[in-house]
Amino acid sequence: MRSPNRMHERSTFYKYMSLNTAKIVLDSCSLRWSSPVLFNDPFDVPREVMPGINEINIGKALARKLIAELITPREDIQNLNPRIRTMLSDFQKSFPLGIPAGLIERFQEMVNIPPVGIGAPAAIQEMKDVWRGMLNNRRILCLSESPIITPMWNHYADKYKGIVIEFDCVDFLDSAWLIAKPMKYTDEMPLTHTAEGMAELLFMPDNKSIEYINNEIIFIKTEEWAYEREWRISTYARPNSTGQYSDLKFHPFELKSVILGPLFDASEFDEVASLVKMYPRAKLFKSSFGNDRKISIVPLP
Repeated sequence: MRSPNRMHERSTFYKYMSLNTAKIVLDSCSLRWSSPVLFNDPFDVPREVMPGINEINIGKALARKLIAELITPREDIQNLNPRIRTMLSDFQKSFPLGIPAGLIERFQEMVNIPPVGIGAPAAIQEMKDVWRGMLNNRRILCLSESPIITPMWNHYADKYKGIVIEFDCVDFLDSAWLIAKPMKYTDEMPLTHTAEGMAELLFMPDNKSIEYINNEIIFIKTEEWAYEREWRISTYARPNSTGQYSDLKFHPFELKSVILGPLFDASEFDEVASLVKMYPRAKLFKSSFGNDRKISIVPLP
């Protein structure tokens, strides 16, 4: 029976790791979920929101966006933030034939000298502090949709000497991987990185802007990382958890296969094979460098 929590149609995911890490994973039946502050890409999951942006920048961007909305009104304003929606609706009712040019000029003055409340700097700093705290409490598991990505073997599996573990998305166990989301690879700046982007977020309903900040930017990386074909699962640290990572258990039935790297040390085989026997469905495979310049995988007897 299909789990009601399933968010995709994939059947399996893969985790690249060193041999030593694989031994720990297999022995403990657990995976390490990390805070984004530990990630190797400094631009992955921004360590800070609104870098270099202050209340004046945001005020000017809001004024520009408001002017654009007044000059060219959108037909449907229902998807806007209620405060913005009320403001635009009042203007449309007051000026059904269009906003007078003189009023537009007054709004243009707001771009140069935006009306900023005295509490705005503190509010922005509070948002930044909340984001930093939330990052520490985030727990993210990174997976891949393929076990034959050569750079992944090099970067994450100890230069081809490590292991890739395949995990099955088991509906009746309600596997955590059922809620994995694919990464979006784009070189566009996240909305939280520019004043114009923050203005866009402020125009959204509160629940939509919070959803974007809490979720969307967790699943965005620059295009240069697209080769990873990454999927992620995001959650929060368990109560009383300390540090910047959590080792969380998975069900033995979810482990489908263990793939030894092309440069796997044969002297380690017996130990790894013994650990794999703890998993009722797991099968052993060996990878190698194919003549077609690709990683090939074959089952072991």
